[in-house]
Amino acid sequence: MTVFRRASLIGLIAGAVLMFGAVPVFAHGDGESDVAGDLVRQAIAVIVNEPGNMALAADKIKDALAAADTAGVDLKLVAQAGDALGKGDFHQARTLLELSIGARPHMGGSDPRPIPQVPSLAVGAETGIDVVTDGLAPHRNVTRGDVAALSGLIVLGALGAYLAVRFRPRKVAEV
Repeated sequence: MTVFRRASLIGLIAGAVLMFGAVPVFAHGDGESDVAGDLVRQAIAVIVNEPGNMALAADKIKDALAAADTAGVDLKLVAQAGDALGKGDFHQARTLLELSIGARPHMGGSDPRPIPQVPSLAVGAETGIDVVTDGLAPHRNVTRGDVAALSGLIVLGALGAYLAVRFRPRKVAEV
């Protein structure tokens, strides 16, 4: 077999492996999960993080009710959450969704506090911190156990060096 034929054959086999190995990549759907637990978590996230986008939360609840994998989800509570969301009671909907997956519901009837503004990042020679902490005093107490451990390590090191010298291979005359 010539070098050109061999390279062509290897390229053909590698191309076939890559092509057939990539088939699952082409089999993606619209990216929607079919696991009810994931969809309920996504609905909770939409209610908490995007209060103006309740249509998306309602869509996630509807998808969770129609999901193929409903393990670990109480669909009755999910349906009740959908009704509460339709009535505009976002806190009740969130509580029911959290209970439907076994999570501990949020406490209180207020909206979550917004995330504060993040300070600007440090640039150049700035450290980016303003906190000054007290210095840490080193722990200098040496105990009997520390001395014994260090002595044992020294003895093991000396024994290893002795054995390495004692049993080293003999030099063999080069032929």
